[in-house]
Formats: sequence, C-alpha cells, structure tokens
Amino acid sequence: MVLSERYRPLFPITETRAYLFAGGLAPAAIPVKAALDRWADRWMFDPAYHRARYFDEWRILKDRLATVLGADSGEVAIVDNTSRGSNLAVQMIEPPPGANIVTDPTSHPSAVWPWLLPDRRPVEVRSVPDGPPSTWMAGIEGLVDGDTIAVLVSHVDPRTGFRHDLRELAGLTRSRGGYLIVDAAQSAGAVPVDAEAAGVDFISGTLMKWLLGPPGLGYLYARRDHIESLAPPHVGYVGAYRDGGPDEPGNLSYRPGAVRHEIGLADLAGIAAARRGLDIILEAGIPDIERHVLELTGQMIDGLTERGIRVLTPASPAERGGVVAFHFDGAVSLCRHLRRLGVDAWGYPEDDRVRADPHLYNTPGDVDRLLEGIDAYRRDVLHRL
Repeated sequence: MVLSERYRPLFPITETRAYLFAGGLAPAAIPVKAALDRWADRWMFDPAYHRARYFDEWRILKDRLATVLGADSGEVAIVDNTSRGSNLAVQMIEPPPGANIVTDPTSHPSAVWPWLLPDRRPVEVRSVPDGPPSTWMAGIEGLVDGDTIAVLVSHVDPRTGFRHDLRELAGLTRSRGGYLIVDAAQSAGAVPVDAEAAGVDFISGTLMKWLLGPPGLGYLYARRDHIESLAPPHVGYVGAYRDGGPDEPGNLSYRPGAVRHEIGLADLAGIAAARRGLDIILEAGIPDIERHVLELTGQMIDGLTERGIRVLTPASPAERGGVVAFHFDGAVSLCRHLRRLGVDAWGYPEDDRVRADPHLYNTPGDVDRLLEGIDAYRRDVLHRL
C-alpha cells in the first residue's frame, strides 16, 4: 500500500487542503489530538491519574525518540524546543583560549548565538560564505583546524533543503578534536538520523514539524561520554539530587544519563500527544517515509524546473530531504494566492523564497495542486499587474 493511502486518513486537513508545510508546523493527526483530549479530560476529572504517571510517559517518549535518532534513551533529554537543546550543548562546552567555531549557511542562529554570550568569549566565529550548497562541505574543511572546538550545521537546511552527510562531517570534526553539533529540526522524522553510527556529538530538535507532535517540546541528544564528562549548566530536582538527608549538608549529584539536563516538570499534555506522533512515524518507518518524501520532492523539483522557476534545492536525492525551496518574485503574494486555493506553502519576503514540505500524508495530487496554483497565479494575477 502506498504510504499516503494508509496514513492520509489520520489527517483530516487533507480532505480539503494540500498542506505542504510539515517543516513549519505539521497538522494534528487524529490520534495526536485524541491523546491531548484524553489528557485534558483526566486533568479535569482525575488529576491524580496523571500525577501517578508523570515519569512513565516521559520515559516512553524518550524511548521512541532514541529509536528515531539512532541513540540510547539515556542519551536523550526532553527540553522545550530546538533552541534550548542547542543552548545546552554549547553551555556544556568550555572553549579553551584561541578556540574557534565553524558555521555554514545552514547554521541556525540558536546554535551560533550562544557562542556570542559574554561567558563564551572570545571564540572566533568562522563562517562558510553563502553560495551553492555543493561548495559548503569544502568550505567547512577549509576552515576547520586544530583550534576548532565545534562545527555547527543543520542536518537539512530550511533555506534550501540541502542535506548534510553527517558521517563525513563527524569524521572531519573528530579528526581535529572538536564537537559536531547538529540541528535536526528539519530532518528527524523525514529522513534517517543515526547519531551513534554517524558519530555525532550533539543533536537538538523539536517534536513538532516532521515528528508530528505539538509545539512546546524539543530534545537534546548528547553522546554518552559527553554526558558524563561535561557538567550541565542548569540544575533541578528532576536531573539531580543531594547526598544526605533533607536537613543535612550534602553534595549535589547528577542522575545518570541525559536526564540530568531535565530540570523540572515538562509539558505533560504535550508529551502524551508527542508520543502518538512518534508512534505514527515509527509505524510507518522512516526509510519508507524518506522514499515517499523524496518521490514527492522530486516531482515538485521537476515541475518547477519545467516552468522555468529557479529551484534552490539540490536535485540529487542524497542531498535533499523533505524541504523544497525555490525563488519566486512576490513569494508572499503567491503563497496568499495558493492559500485561497486550498494549498499551503510558505513565502519569505526577505529573499522572495518559497518552501513546500511534503510529508507521509501528501500525495502526487497535492504536488499537482501546488504547480497548478502557480500556473493560475502567473496567468490570472501577474497578467493583471
């Protein structure tokens, strides 16, 4: 059975709209919304039910996430968003004098800016110039040296859809004694991520977008040897404890594993919903999701190219994920027009860029609706200007 035939019925939005912005905020699936509703009902009528199960649901969610990330659940901490995970990773690392970090055009501000805080300075920021994605790896290689403390990239670039080879990047970074810090917000759930096999040091991401969960929850993966050797920058009752009795002086100790980075109560309703989103992803299978998404993005790239539209996303399946970006004069106006036609993509006014992100619930017909909407805009709207 085609993937979308099996999972499309779980997403009521598909009955009326061609929703192509999974990398912004994926629509709620029926089981995800049902989990939120059940949580709210029990909160209203039987709060003690949730109180008795705080950490059970938490652990289940981390087990699911570990499977998605190719990690052990003890290497995964639940945080509130991708930016929090990135900040935690940076704050765990003490840069020596003369250290530098290397960024490229995929690097998200939330991964770079923590290095600019007063307690991180002076750390030199070396940036690969913007240009064709095919040049970025060589640019990173040219900037990394023995003083590089970290290389920061997004696995899949939200601006172009370019996908990095994490194994190659990790090998380069490790050979110079640095850390590889990856933002997986636009990849996990759409393409395989294998943190252990690739040798990635830190991964931050969100449970919304491609993982089909609600906003307000993210994660940090930290390789196990880093968890034990790098002290958490924050502390709370979930991740730490004091030796000795409550009225006795004692030493502060961290709990084993990445839980030491969880300082207080998480979004419990969100955890219940996010677990169901991960269930869908794992049941469908990420390799099958990847194949489906690459077919749809390939169809989209071909259709855009045939129309003479400049596509920013690489044509090679190995170098892209679920994000397709293209240049279109009046990108925001186009997306407003598409929305009136029941097609959801996203336009960026600063560079006239449009992105469209198909997921497991999308079909070739959704891509056709996008392309037909572009044709209609050119014919009906631009003709009047």
